[in-house]
Amino acid sequence: MGRKERIELIEAIQRKRNSKLITYVTSDRDGLAVSIAGDVVSIVHKHLLALGELDDFKLDFFIYSRGGESDVPWALVSMFREYAKRGFFSVLIPYRAHSAATVIALGADEIIMTKKAELGPIDVTMNRGPYNPTEKNSNQRLPISVEDVRGYFALLEKLAGNNNKETMKGFEFLTANVHPLALGTVNRLLEQTKMVGLRLLSTRARPFGTRENQEIITRLSSQVYSHSHSISRTEALKYLKLKQVKNAEDYKIEDDLWKLYEQYVDLFEMENPFRPEEYLITNDLEEHSWANLNLACIESVNRCHLCSTDMRVVRLRKVPPQVTLNLGGFTFPINLPALPANTTLQQIQALLNPIVGVVVPQTLTAATNSAVQQLMKSLPQAGFERIGLNAGWKEI
Repeated sequence: MGRKERIELIEAIQRKRNSKLITYVTSDRDGLAVSIAGDVVSIVHKHLLALGELDDFKLDFFIYSRGGESDVPWALVSMFREYAKRGFFSVLIPYRAHSAATVIALGADEIIMTKKAELGPIDVTMNRGPYNPTEKNSNQRLPISVEDVRGYFALLEKLAGNNNKETMKGFEFLTANVHPLALGTVNRLLEQTKMVGLRLLSTRARPFGTRENQEIITRLSSQVYSHSHSISRTEALKYLKLKQVKNAEDYKIEDDLWKLYEQYVDLFEMENPFRPEEYLITNDLEEHSWANLNLACIESVNRCHLCSTDMRVVRLRKVPPQVTLNLGGFTFPINLPALPANTTLQQIQALLNPIVGVVVPQTLTAATNSAVQQLMKSLPQAGFERIGLNAGWKEI
């Protein structure tokens, strides 16, 4: 299975929809997941140019992603509006389109979903930042969820009531544990996401009313109390009031969408968790390298861009200030030419000196390397380090 099979499925969807299709998939492989990022915009633009004139075709955008940067949806959707026939385009969702991918869908004139398709809340989780709190036993930055912050203040309001003094104490306690600038950043990102969502809804060829748009964004950003909550197409229609949600089977493309999704599952090995640390432990290795790990794909009939990376994973050790190398006993095997019986000591010495000058350092080096390897394995483990190499997009 490969690009040939994916092209066949893309073409099948295009025929049934009378459309031109671009796919965008980000890997959520366990241990090797990536997010929607700003570098995709220029690449998607190349695919739009390769589609040619769209006057007689719809523009479809197939997406699978667990989310990403909050400013990418506006850049993509506004670009689609410029190129699509009469500014009309559709988002096709086989399975997961969460967070930022949901925001992209909000700007579509049609959101075509399979029975298994999911949207997600557009609340914000700031996974890392200079002011994020850190774990006590490591320097790893902890994520901050806007829903967690909102939940804390909701609980505080319930317990403190109108007691401003108690409310202020609760705020001071929070800021003593979470940097105020981090809290401010989370709030700013949420407001930005809500603003982008509202603007995208208003760009639709047949937009909803202002009040309807605001209610949709409120439900998506504040009234779904888990960032991992899956919003089915039925919930999207009945609860969120997203009237542009359509059933994939009404266009006879449900099977094609799912088969295309499964092709990307194979491409990214999504069902095979990436466990490099476990591999090192199982095989008693100090380090190992992996090449061409696929992370994301943008594809259309005429072009295919793949984002991948090489990865080197190293086992870290706690090295004490003083170590002892045990080189052990070692010998120097030396092959001599046949010598006459009357060979003198001086002659043998003259013959051996240049040979020993080469053999002994080599033997000592080998013994030292072996001793160092044994020493490293005897030291207590201090974790692992992942080193990404040659990461980026390539056209294939």
